[in-house]
Amino acid sequence: MTGDANVSGKISIRNVSKIFNENKDNEVVALKNVHLDIEPGELVSLVGPSGCGKSTLLRLVAGLETATDGELLLDETPIQGPHYDRGLVFQDPSLFPWLTVYGNVASGLKARKLYDKKSNTVEEYIKMIGLEGFEKSYPHQLSGGMAQRVSLARSFANQPKVLLLDEPFGALDAFTRMNMQDELLKIWTEREITALLVTHDIDEAIYLSDRIVIMTPRPGKIEEIIEVKTSRPRARNNEDFLHLRVRILETLNFAKRADDLSYYL
Repeated sequence: MTGDANVSGKISIRNVSKIFNENKDNEVVALKNVHLDIEPGELVSLVGPSGCGKSTLLRLVAGLETATDGELLLDETPIQGPHYDRGLVFQDPSLFPWLTVYGNVASGLKARKLYDKKSNTVEEYIKMIGLEGFEKSYPHQLSGGMAQRVSLARSFANQPKVLLLDEPFGALDAFTRMNMQDELLKIWTEREITALLVTHDIDEAIYLSDRIVIMTPRPGKIEEIIEVKTSRPRARNNEDFLHLRVRILETLNFAKRADDLSYYL
């Protein structure tokens, strides 16, 4: 594990509901009575149809939104806004274009005035993501996959208790996406961090997760929680893997709708 890493955190989501436009004539119930505990060091995925509230739930855990009802806690402390103890990775790497790879990875530590004490952390994560030799490169000189590696390293270098990922590989081609999934697993295993992943890719959820939370169409509720018991590394053509994919598709009512499968696979 990377030195001086924080202990992973426990996320508690207790009967959370979220309503947008709280006007009775024009309200949208995004989430309703969602209850979920994510244990320290666990990697959990949220899957479900578009508009089911997956990203809204992630934003609530991040502190970017406020729940209408219920409560969200990190290690039994209420979440009341964004904090460095929760790292965020989005589909767009959102790197600082004026900073190099090294500068982007170091940016969180510098903002917290910890860089002088933990500068070695920056080098460790650049090495871990396989970008040694690119420290002086700028974002416009990187491929999409390389830029997303930098985004991951930036989040991990800040040493959060929880990593929140909102379709982080959704914009990448299939082969790059699979490589990035392996990169994420490698760092997650070394860092022993709690992770919550939003994804439309069922194979990605099965490949990465300890548990998969399937959500209903809006208002988003938890339909089913599936434990992925297959040991890692996981073969995507393994019989258990394929069986689990079919089970999830059936839960989502997509098992016999071939036209829609490409959206999820």
